[in-house]
Amino acid sequence: MPAESQLARSAPGLTWSALSVATVGLAHLERLPPLPCQDAAGAVATPRPALVVADGAGSSPASDQGARTLVAAMLRLADTLEAQLAWLLDADAEPGPEAIRQFAGLLVRHAQGTLEDLACEQRRPVRDLRCTLLLALAGRERLLWLKVGDGELVLERAVSSDAGEGGEAELTPHLSTLGERGRGEFANQTCFVDERLGFEQVQYGCESTAALTGVALLSDGAAEKLVSLDGQQVAGQLSHWLDDLRQGRLRQRDLVRRFYGESFCRGTSGDDRSIALLARELQAR
Repeated sequence: MPAESQLARSAPGLTWSALSVATVGLAHLERLPPLPCQDAAGAVATPRPALVVADGAGSSPASDQGARTLVAAMLRLADTLEAQLAWLLDADAEPGPEAIRQFAGLLVRHAQGTLEDLACEQRRPVRDLRCTLLLALAGRERLLWLKVGDGELVLERAVSSDAGEGGEAELTPHLSTLGERGRGEFANQTCFVDERLGFEQVQYGCESTAALTGVALLSDGAAEKLVSLDGQQVAGQLSHWLDDLRQGRLRQRDLVRRFYGESFCRGTSGDDRSIALLARELQAR
């Protein structure tokens, strides 16, 4: 059963756990010849928590290679730019909008350059490799996120609920999405990382990590059953997975089995499904 995954625990003193998996969709497996998985996903907890998901364009013959290469390149870049990320995401002083914009621009240029280099190496047009991009980088004070094309970015925060029997308020998870639904010129159209991508098509921002307990990036195939079309409703299943991850109980096989389960596949497009998760202990700040 084709899949990609990575599981990691953060260093002592940090509580993030990370997991990623990409599975080929049933619609791809049923083709003759079968199509490869055009999704790729990566997740690391050290030296800095980072998630990346890329979904290859179905119309691009080598988009699976583009997606895998892009995920690896963005994780490597985050490691290389640790000093800049520490200033942006760990310092008490919040960076200005222009600093965030410049860093987002750097990420996009690196993504475009990565695919251009791969296209040159393979002597093919960049269009053959194009894919969407979801990225999240976590720091002590802030989370930086970036989105090109479709897919979903979901945050989980610990919210105080009514006092329980012991008289103390309890913490419950609250899920919300980041970014707009689609940024293509026409309805049901998305944009991709390629040579034609304009920065106005890129969504990005910084979020406080106060009470942040989980982050999930989902390709559109995985989001079909987990996020409503308008992004207003997120399935509680994500919180269950995040809780299992922070408790050390979630494994690649658990996600793969669910993605191929009858209830998850019924009424869907059969597209590839990829997910990248970050979770830490429930605690309010």
